Amino acid sequence: MYKSKELLAVRYISFFILFVQIFIENNNDKFLSTIFILSIIINNQLRINFIEDSKKLCLSVFIEVIIVSFSECYFGGCIVFYLLGALIDVFVIKNKASKNLLIIMINLISVIISITNWSEEWFVTMFLLPIITFLLAYVEKLYNSKLDAQSLYDKLRISEIKLKEVNKNLENYADSIEELTRLKERNRISREIHDSVGHALSTSMIQLAAMESISQKENPKIGEMARELRKFINDSLIDVRSAVRELKSDEYDSYQGVFRLEEICKNFEKLSGVKIKTQIAKSNWRLTQKQFHHLEKITKESLSNSLKHGKATLINVVINFTLDEFVISFKDNGVGTKKILESGIGLTGIRERVQEMDGILEMKSQEGKGFFIKIIIPKEMEG
Repeated sequence: MYKSKELLAVRYISFFILFVQIFIENNNDKFLSTIFILSIIINNQLRINFIEDSKKLCLSVFIEVIIVSFSECYFGGCIVFYLLGALIDVFVIKNKASKNLLIIMINLISVIISITNWSEEWFVTMFLLPIITFLLAYVEKLYNSKLDAQSLYDKLRISEIKLKEVNKNLENYADSIEELTRLKERNRISREIHDSVGHALSTSMIQLAAMESISQKENPKIGEMARELRKFINDSLIDVRSAVRELKSDEYDSYQGVFRLEEICKNFEKLSGVKIKTQIAKSNWRLTQKQFHHLEKITKESLSNSLKHGKATLINVVINFTLDEFVISFKDNGVGTKKILESGIGLTGIRERVQEMDGILEMKSQEGKGFFIKIIIPKEMEG
């Protein structure tokens, strides 16, 4: 507030008026007057640009008030212009007790000197600084209200951004769940058709083949009918198998590793009672057997650490496939830690498994802010 253009302008105008007053009333001591004016200006500039500590600011204002009190008696002039710069600076002091004490001191000195140096304007001078004090207090209140409003606006903007991000994540999560559900259902239906209809048709073909063989001697016409029916069923079985292959998309094979990792999370949630939120990206590619083996162990170890060491009640698991990398992260709401002990058996095992996959491991934690593990693995083709 005290560095605003308006208050700086008021400060410099008061310096100019003070400079003119002192030079008019002290024609015989202009050198000393100039030194005094410059010292006040330099002291004010130091407070504006360099002094930030509240205690040093209080000391600087106090010293200036004492000096100008004696200087006003020596040089004369209006006390208001001596004390205006110091009064403006007082309102930046954070300590309320010190600020109020200095405000009372400045106004009291102004009243005493105004009464002591009797003049025609003493009554106006005596009340001028208290009025300015009231105006500065009002400006400070408006300024603080503006800061509070700006702070609230910034918080709302941050909340809006976070809300949009959460909404986007929820949409992606919903799309992923819908895609996984669709693939699982298609796979289930294809398996049911294969196991029930396919098995029934295969059994019928075997029985018809037996009927054909038996009836060739006793009744050739029935054998011929059995042979034609067997061919028809065989063609139907081929159509059923073709439909099953089309129904069971190749995408399901790509998701097999993800399904198994998701199943690990669900089983851990059932056994431990810890809430686990799993978010899976829509895009995917097939994990190799080696990658899944390591990721299975890493997932179990990470979840176990969150419960055992972090005392977590919620774990967010995010699985994402980029064009060339597989990324999985675990973020819990546990107690966290100041220092991550990477020499522990569990974390050492995770690090070694990530290294075997030529991956990157990132771990972060703070007290009271949970534990975060992120693993990035390059895409690898089945050998």
